[in-house]
Amino acid sequence: MKLLHTTLLLLLLSTFTTIAQDTKPILRLNTEMHTAKISRLDVDPVGKYILTCSRDKVAKLWDANTGDLLQTFRVPIGKGDNGMLYAGAIHPDGNQVAVGGWSKSLNHDIYIFDIQSAEIIHRISKLPNVVQDLEYAPSGRYLAATLGTNNGIRIYRSKTYNLYKTDSDYEDNTNNAAFDQLDRLVTASYDGYVRLYDANFNLIKKVQPIKGKRPYSVAFSPDGDKIAVGFNDVATIKVLNGRTLSTLYEPDVSEANSVSERLNKVCFSYDGKKLFAGGFLDRFNAGSYWYQIRVWEDAGRGNFNDYNGGNSTIMDIKPLKDGSIAFCSHNPDLGILSATTGSQKIFKYSDKNRYGSGSKSHFKLSEDGYTVSIKPYQKKALTFDLNQRKILEKATDLPEYEDKWKSINISDWNDSTKPKLNGKALSFLRKYERSYAVDIASNASRIIFGAAWDLYCLNADSKTEWEVPLQSIVWCVNISDDNRIVTAGLGDGTIRWHRLSDGEQLLTLFMHPDNKRWVIWTPSGYYDASPGAEDLIGWHVNRSADEAALFYPFSKFRYQYYRPDVIDRVLETLDVEEAVKQANEIAERFGKTRTRNIVDELPPTIKIINPATGTTVSSSSVTIEYNIQSPNNEEITGIRAMVNGRPVSEKRGLKAKGTRGTMTIPIPAEDCRVSVIAENRFGTSEQANIRLKWAGSTTRSSFINKPNLYVLAIGVSDYNDSELKLNFAAKDARDFKNAIDRHNGRLYGSAEYRLLTNSEATRANIMDGLEWIVKQTTQHDVAMIFFAGHGRENSRGTFYYVPVEADLSDGSLRRSGIMREDIKETVATIVGKVLVFMDACHSGNLMESSRRRGTPDLTRIINELADAENGAITFSSSSGRQYSLEDSRWNNGAFTKAVVEGLNGEAANNDGSITWKSLDAYVTRRVKKLTNGDQSAVTAVPPDTEDYPIGIKP
Repeated sequence: MKLLHTTLLLLLLSTFTTIAQDTKPILRLNTEMHTAKISRLDVDPVGKYILTCSRDKVAKLWDANTGDLLQTFRVPIGKGDNGMLYAGAIHPDGNQVAVGGWSKSLNHDIYIFDIQSAEIIHRISKLPNVVQDLEYAPSGRYLAATLGTNNGIRIYRSKTYNLYKTDSDYEDNTNNAAFDQLDRLVTASYDGYVRLYDANFNLIKKVQPIKGKRPYSVAFSPDGDKIAVGFNDVATIKVLNGRTLSTLYEPDVSEANSVSERLNKVCFSYDGKKLFAGGFLDRFNAGSYWYQIRVWEDAGRGNFNDYNGGNSTIMDIKPLKDGSIAFCSHNPDLGILSATTGSQKIFKYSDKNRYGSGSKSHFKLSEDGYTVSIKPYQKKALTFDLNQRKILEKATDLPEYEDKWKSINISDWNDSTKPKLNGKALSFLRKYERSYAVDIASNASRIIFGAAWDLYCLNADSKTEWEVPLQSIVWCVNISDDNRIVTAGLGDGTIRWHRLSDGEQLLTLFMHPDNKRWVIWTPSGYYDASPGAEDLIGWHVNRSADEAALFYPFSKFRYQYYRPDVIDRVLETLDVEEAVKQANEIAERFGKTRTRNIVDELPPTIKIINPATGTTVSSSSVTIEYNIQSPNNEEITGIRAMVNGRPVSEKRGLKAKGTRGTMTIPIPAEDCRVSVIAENRFGTSEQANIRLKWAGSTTRSSFINKPNLYVLAIGVSDYNDSELKLNFAAKDARDFKNAIDRHNGRLYGSAEYRLLTNSEATRANIMDGLEWIVKQTTQHDVAMIFFAGHGRENSRGTFYYVPVEADLSDGSLRRSGIMREDIKETVATIVGKVLVFMDACHSGNLMESSRRRGTPDLTRIINELADAENGAITFSSSSGRQYSLEDSRWNNGAFTKAVVEGLNGEAANNDGSITWKSLDAYVTRRVKKLTNGDQSAVTAVPPDTEDYPIGIKP
């Protein structure tokens, strides 16, 4: 029986999980790409998967053909290095992966994950040192692990993962191992030796290829006749005889003949005709530095070509069956490169900004600490204004850091183990730690150092006042001129605010490189975020040492922790608990900071066990097998199935506390994405997805049937309450309807509209319109809902769209307004594609020339509508609490002006199609230009939503 069957049995028996009461959730970034160095990668024999392992404490599985992220594997983690992954391997049958590094238990465990479920199915524990490399034998019978210090290698039988052989006769780190097709093993160790073992792992021979130098990587040629060796302290590459370890030849390393440009990662091509190497060889091409992958002909004996790889040090390379090269880099980046042309077939950049060291203009901070400017590597400078919650793509004239101030002179501080104070070497750094940043307080009382592992505060007498351990390099620091706050830019792409007096962390900011999304949070998890950014951060929850950790993005705790009002007060009070107390009092939320552990209120997790993603189907339905884990034995209250992001099936009223079962789901005669979501009383799970390939016959005609379009457009200018009067909201609704109507008969088979403006936009009519669009829209159709006018929040932060007759007093607004729950229920129930256009910020007669539509915080409802369980692509006129502007020069609101222009053709792609992505890009740029940057349109999109056309250029 295959191990996959054993995996299924284990998963089905484990239907719920209990979280220990003393478990402390850990805040973690959650970008698609890793946020720290990718230590290793591996590929499966058929070229289906790429596995990456990173010091950010997760491993990821990628589709080698498309670059899509398929799985994230989460090991138990702890503070510091605990949980960092240095090694990973894919079993030859493609059903499981092994990962290891530093582990939470300090036993340096190796974790075996099932690929389909991302659950741990075995743990190899109590290794004597850190795991440096993992390799499966081509037969699939063995797993080899190389270890740190002088602990050598361990060989395990992969059927049971029992220990089979060991060799501890090593005198330093063993960084790499490789198998040949006969299961012979070769290793590279810093003790200077390359060791060759037979298929029973008896040592055949060991040699020093270059005396006194440290072998770093090894690779067999496919026929086993040759072994390539890369070194970590010399540019030379050796090719050895695969039987005797005698030197056969040395590939040409011209232009890489120094230690700083060494090519220390090596592998042969899948057919053995080429030799590849990568590492530190960099070249300036196309306006930036690219680290080269060298490709030699004739297995390393012939001429070579250098091709652009990543934009930082190449950390690992592996050959793919089609002849290309998979590589990863320090930045981190991941790519696939053609070995023939050097073209990048896939390249996935890091999802973070790189905050490296730079000039004094590189990192600036306002006098009060509320505004920070930073220039990411090879990008334009960015400024984040905490008061406005806004990213500005420009530098701001703010105070720079100082390394010389008054009587203090700090020298030799950049990339140094011994920075100096007034010429005297300091000794506060840990062993091997280097400093990268410094700033001196304006009163010359304190000096802040940023280093590889810590943030340090010294007084003027060089005594350490405090130090804060961090899990990323501190590239830059700056102290506010009022000496209350210190900020730090870190290698993981975050900027942090600390209290200067004692180093207490106050806030952390992450700005996505798209310069649209950002999220800022406190150490206790209170946060604010731009629309679509909530899932960039979340809670990692450890279970037992034998179970995969759980992860919950911030959106799953939106009700409790989305607190812009708390963020507003943190730098003012310099105390998170006090900020919460003050915000609660103002918002009439009673009680102090939450005392319950977040693990007491976890939503469930759900996995699709069968079929696997990529399965080919030919019928009108598919039966999926799923497994649900509900923490703390909570009852599962519902399961929802979706196809291409829209609901198709639902089970309600389940009482099982752990649920496994099946659902039969109708699917279209085309490639599709099937998702399931589970819920308990605390919320909904993340969606579990599989992608199915269609191979059956189709009953469709030879042309693609056009979808029908249903539009509900609502706009109110002339409210019963004259204080709410607007100029163009009703016209906005009419103009939107007319713009989308131009696509009737072109993209859409037919179109039906309900236009509700001014006196027609009563609560009763709007509710009827919402019911109408639900009933009319089928799974083949498109629904659009447009709101223009006022939005209001009550004292509890609940959003309402304001109908023409609404009474805005708290009690009356609930009866007369359109509650956000009504809008959410509508979009969640529509079975076709859904787009919502929200231009609903309240205002009164605030300005004559440029009427402002108020400042309710639209972020919550925008993000709620875009949640997987609701699934609406939501265009918003503004972000957060910005004003939405209308002006007589436009005869519209700025947002509607841009949307109408885009639908009329300005947002068209080269092929004439207007997709939601092209409309988003156009509206974002246009609104910014119309309002001189005072308003930022945003779009929130459900996870895994593919681009599709919503119009065709006239």
